[in-house]
Amino acid sequence: MARASYIQRRDGRYHLQIRLSKSLGHMLGKSTYRKSLGTSQYGVAQYRLRECLGWIYSMNESTDYPHLIEMNLFTLREYVSDTWPLSDERLFSRRTYEEMFKNFKHRAIAAGFDPTVYAPDINALFAAFVQQNLDAEAHEQNIIRQQHYERGRQDALSSMANASAPSSFQMNMPVVGFATSESLEMETQGNDMGSESAPDEQQFQHGHQSLLPSSSGGVTLQSKTSHPELVKQAKPVRFSNALSRFLDETGGNKDAKSTTRLIVNFLIDKLNDPIVADFDAEAVRTLDRMIPDIPNKKGVPGVHSTSLAARHDYAQQFGWDNLTRLTAARIQNGYHNELSKFFGWMIDEGIYPHEKPVFKTLSPKNLVSISRDAFDDDEVTRIFAQPLFTGCSSVKRIWRPGDYLIQNHLYWAYLILLLTGTRPGELGQLDLNDIQERDGISYLFLRPFDPRNGQVALEDVKRFKTESSQRVIPLHPLLFDLGLQERIEELREIDCPVLFPEWEPYPKPDGEIRWGQPITKSWQYLKKNIEIDRSDVTLYSTRHWFADLIDNTDIKHATRTRVMGHKNKDDIPSRYGSKSRLTTRDLELLTDIRSPVIDKISGPLIAAKALADQGKLKVVKPWLQQTNWSKYYRNKFLGKSAGKASLP
Repeated sequence: MARASYIQRRDGRYHLQIRLSKSLGHMLGKSTYRKSLGTSQYGVAQYRLRECLGWIYSMNESTDYPHLIEMNLFTLREYVSDTWPLSDERLFSRRTYEEMFKNFKHRAIAAGFDPTVYAPDINALFAAFVQQNLDAEAHEQNIIRQQHYERGRQDALSSMANASAPSSFQMNMPVVGFATSESLEMETQGNDMGSESAPDEQQFQHGHQSLLPSSSGGVTLQSKTSHPELVKQAKPVRFSNALSRFLDETGGNKDAKSTTRLIVNFLIDKLNDPIVADFDAEAVRTLDRMIPDIPNKKGVPGVHSTSLAARHDYAQQFGWDNLTRLTAARIQNGYHNELSKFFGWMIDEGIYPHEKPVFKTLSPKNLVSISRDAFDDDEVTRIFAQPLFTGCSSVKRIWRPGDYLIQNHLYWAYLILLLTGTRPGELGQLDLNDIQERDGISYLFLRPFDPRNGQVALEDVKRFKTESSQRVIPLHPLLFDLGLQERIEELREIDCPVLFPEWEPYPKPDGEIRWGQPITKSWQYLKKNIEIDRSDVTLYSTRHWFADLIDNTDIKHATRTRVMGHKNKDDIPSRYGSKSRLTTRDLELLTDIRSPVIDKISGPLIAAKALADQGKLKVVKPWLQQTNWSKYYRNKFLGKSAGKASLP
């Protein structure tokens, strides 16, 4: 039997909880593996845990990605060789493993270790495994439908014997397809299958039927629903199950899905993971009233900020001193909107039997959003007067004055953000080939990959906020006056294909890469250091500043839209022809933009570069040494060739 110490009880239900080894925890992005065992019965929880422990123990012994891939390949082969029929515990362990494998695969690819490189047949094996799970679940659903049919048939025979139907069948009962908590309780009591066969598929297509007296004194069947597709769902579905399916089966923006996960987990935590069919109008109103009382994460102690529910509980217990409310925009555009999508999906999937709920409640105390503003000229001047740009103390102390010029990734990031209007997340993944010269003008090509080199693997495709974010931007000559071309040529000499090999992105728990982390973290320090305390100024203010710069020229609006990476549905010509299509007039205006603040910051920047060229400032270029590259890029470019999987 499974070890009881691995079972934890929470809100009346049992959960699997195992501490992961240090190496596995690093690869999966978590130190502890937790998973609901989907039951409140201790005996059932033990059997389900026991079925999962085999592959958990095997993975916990893995020391690196190739070893972990090998362990997963072995587990998949073992599962695919299962004989029919599957027990409930075995099917549970298979679905739990399926969910874990998807997360592992995303993280492995993000770390530069595509499982198909080490095990070419792993995708086909996983597809066969998933199909087996679907077939087993379909079989289970069919058995449940037969059980419901047999119960109904026995009730019908009993009613006919008494020459009348029970009054309960003449009422508007819940559609049989949606199991409620009452039907779940009745189902757990169990009934033996009758000797007669279950109805065929055609009979089920007529929907839920109730018994009514006929004119002859017998009983007739009358349909109670016009949604036959809903009848197929007989097993009770809880919100945790529905959320897991939604995240696995739907596409779309990952940030939006992350918001969905947050707010639905709030529902699950606060309302004890209710059965979906029981979530009626009153439950909707309860949830709607609770959402505005979720505090902002700022000010909530770390131990109480692990979830929206924990933050809500903290505010209810300790009050709102030193806490701030969420903005109305965050609630409406984030939580309300994602809940609407989630419930709409459940209705489409035949899981939710009620009208689509509307979430709209706000508190008068919820905050108004602050629109971002551009930097003013004085703020821009203060940024570029810092030691990083004029002479710093050392590689590690770039914000202290000294006699070193360190033109690292942050040096170039601030300049490129200001002079191109790019987003922070677009910089770290730039390749050397993304900067090209055509007809004497240098361009920055923001694109998923270089199409001139042919097709690339999905793991090598760069991600952008929107499709319109893929664009071409003429580069300001000041960047090349400060030595950007020198960096490109020096990196090419050592066969480094990226512009900023020292850029360390942040991997989210689901494996998604956040590229803006280094510059965003730097900005949080810098704005305090130079005392920029305006609430409407953020790192994105460089983008607003650049937009204002363009607006002070005669550049056409269509050109402005393309350069900024904004969506313009009416700009149909931009979808055809050259992707760097800008008029000669607009090109001249963009590359020759004049601004008093650019002139003001150019002097000290060029002077520092001249002192470095004369040897009066010491130049250090640690990014030319592979040992100084970020862990991400060392893994990507050096890990495979060296046959090493462990992170440097």
